Amino acid sequence: MADSSRAIGWLLRAAPVPGSTLAEWNGRPDGSAELAVGVVWDVVRAELELGLEALDRLRLAGDAGPALCAVAERLVSVLVPVGTAASWSPPIRGVTAAGRGQPLRVPFPRVSHGPYHWLIPPDGSGFLTDPAHLRTALRRAERVYAAEGAAR
Repeated sequence: MADSSRAIGWLLRAAPVPGSTLAEWNGRPDGSAELAVGVVWDVVRAELELGLEALDRLRLAGDAGPALCAVAERLVSVLVPVGTAASWSPPIRGVTAAGRGQPLRVPFPRVSHGPYHWLIPPDGSGFLTDPAHLRTALRRAERVYAAEGAAR
């Protein structure tokens, strides 16, 4: 439970109004709340298949920080250090970066299924995915999907 409390506290640092965020987590059917990007982290969003492939690579290397899935949008969102969005270039097809002023719908820390769920939940430590490692993993995933497309 301690890790869960730490994770909640860490996520609430990005809450515009922490009490409202707790109420939103408890009151919405999907168990999510809108948090502010660019305060505690930026976010890199990738199309589902590309994001999952990249995240698998990062996990194997021990380099994956918190990441979540938005099922209806078919997006994987990876939390990265603040400032990443401003320097995210060149673009990768199917990938966007968001920084200050952008919202992110985030599930409660223990949610591992549903419309919004954690693929890698936060532990409250503040560990975030290194953007350079994420870019490398996304480029490799992009090549995998390009090769599969050419083989069809």
